[in-house]
Amino acid sequence: MTSDEIKKMILIRLYEGAFKDGISYEVNLNDFAAEKEIENELIWKIYEELKDAGLIKMWAMGGWVAPSSIGLSFCEENKLVDDAIIRAQNKTRIKILQAYANIYDEHSKDYLVYWEEICKISGVSEQDFQKNIRILLDGDYLKKDTIRAYTITQKGLDVLRKYRKKVARLEAFTNLESLRGTTPQLRGHQLEDLLAEVASDEGWDVDKRVRSQGQEHDIITHKGFHYFLISCKWESDPIQGKEVELLESRVRSRASTTGGILFSMSDFTENCIREAFAKISSARIMLFGPKDIKNIMQNEKSLTDLVDEKLERLMHHREFLVDGIVR
Repeated sequence: MTSDEIKKMILIRLYEGAFKDGISYEVNLNDFAAEKEIENELIWKIYEELKDAGLIKMWAMGGWVAPSSIGLSFCEENKLVDDAIIRAQNKTRIKILQAYANIYDEHSKDYLVYWEEICKISGVSEQDFQKNIRILLDGDYLKKDTIRAYTITQKGLDVLRKYRKKVARLEAFTNLESLRGTTPQLRGHQLEDLLAEVASDEGWDVDKRVRSQGQEHDIITHKGFHYFLISCKWESDPIQGKEVELLESRVRSRASTTGGILFSMSDFTENCIREAFAKISSARIMLFGPKDIKNIMQNEKSLTDLVDEKLERLMHHREFLVDGIVR
């Protein structure tokens, strides 16, 4: 095993100890080294490197170590651990912040409330509160006023505002699916608006329904030097190849464009996918099906991550990834 592999093993074990029931919070590095057949000198060299990076700390004498909040956040940010555990902890943190924000709205930012009351208001167990409070404090989402009392910071309020925006967007998307407050003719444009909002929130520059060179584009978005023309469809039947031809011609007419993205809530015909494959040499067209769109709206995956994933498969493997499946 390499040093990096050993570091990941240690961090994963510490993270699971922090957030999984039935696993001890701390790890004895001497025992860990013996179990994994790692030389004692190497394990302590790795410990020093992890400690210097602020990822772990000494817990007790005899080789016992524990994760720092930075180390726990590092595991989440680099997706070293099961995504389901990360989502569960994020939900817990949002519940805690929501409870503090509600108190802030009702009273004031400086109104003190003890954590036991927050657990009661939020429905978060004492165990889950204690597991997550260090990350919220060290991340400056909450601040400590007394031994048992905390208040929400502006950063915490900003995170909660973004979360509420995502919840509202998901509700709007759900209404579109069931045709509540809209019509089949309108919801394609309304889906454009929601996707444009997602792109903007993820740091993309967005222009909607742009007319240029006699053409109307649903969305033009870019991040850095990457420009994409986006077309959104919500039809009763799978999208035909002619839509790829139209998008491809628009992409080719704009020399600076990286590629095109075709969203469809009604999937794509096999002919459409073959047409997109045939156009690879002249235009990079990525296809987002209903599952992709729902994953974005349900905050399971980011638009940016999906674009990167699809573009990588397209450029390096000449494969179309649609709804998580190679087509």
